[in-house]
Parts: sequence; C-alpha cells; structure tokens
Amino acid sequence: LPSYWIVEKPSYVLVVGDREGDLVMIREYRPGSGKTHLSFPAGFIDDGETPEQAALREFREETGFSATNARVIGVMDAQAGWLKVACHVVLVDAGEQTGAVDVEIEEVLLVSWAEALSKILGGEITEMHSVAGFFLARENR
Repeated sequence: LPSYWIVEKPSYVLVVGDREGDLVMIREYRPGSGKTHLSFPAGFIDDGETPEQAALREFREETGFSATNARVIGVMDAQAGWLKVACHVVLVDAGEQTGAVDVEIEEVLLVSWAEALSKILGGEITEMHSVAGFFLARENR
C-alpha cells in the first residue's frame, strides 16, 4: 500500500439544534476552504466532557442559544482517508437566545427544515458534516 499522511485530531461534536421546527445554523469563515459556510455549530470535545456536554457548551458559545435534551444520533469518521477523528452528531432542543456569540461567527440564523434541504440541494450548504448531520437529524427528530 502507498504511504499516506495521517492527521490525528481530538473528537468533536456537530450540533443540530431544532427550535420549534427551525434549525439553528451559523455562517462562519472556514480557512480550509477560504470561504464562508452556512453550517451547524461544531467544536472539539474537551477532556472530561461527554459528547452531550460538549454539544450543549459549543451550541451556547457559537449561537448564544440555550439547549436541552442533547442526544448523540450518530458518530462519523470525518475524511477517513487521511484524518483520524470522530464526529459525534448531537441533536438538541434549542431554547432562547440569551447569550453572546463567539466572535468568529458571522451570523446566527433560524432556517426551516425545508429551506435547509433546498440549500443543500442547491449547493449553498456544502460542508460535508453539516449535510450528513442534517440527514441524520431529519431521520431522528
């Protein structure tokens, strides 16, 4: 077999927040692609945290929304050909927007499930883990 470069990173969460039938999404510049993406909040799981705890923390930090009922609905290998990392997809019930938002987040949006699907099919939502997370969440809500 040819040799490959393998990058190893800590596990992370992708947080799909449902707020009364709308999805809580963010716009954020992503240096890897060099462009702004419409996506779900995500972040690394800190030492000692469960994926559910990390999801509630990341969701609050990146959107300003409170959340409850965090549940892991899937675990995916992100870029399995060269990246060793697990992505825990966590579905949460979003509450009220009561807090500040991380400075790297350009915008927080409420998007209907139908509109999100349209944006995926139309090429506006292109970040792979957000696309996969949407379909996992749609089947597990």
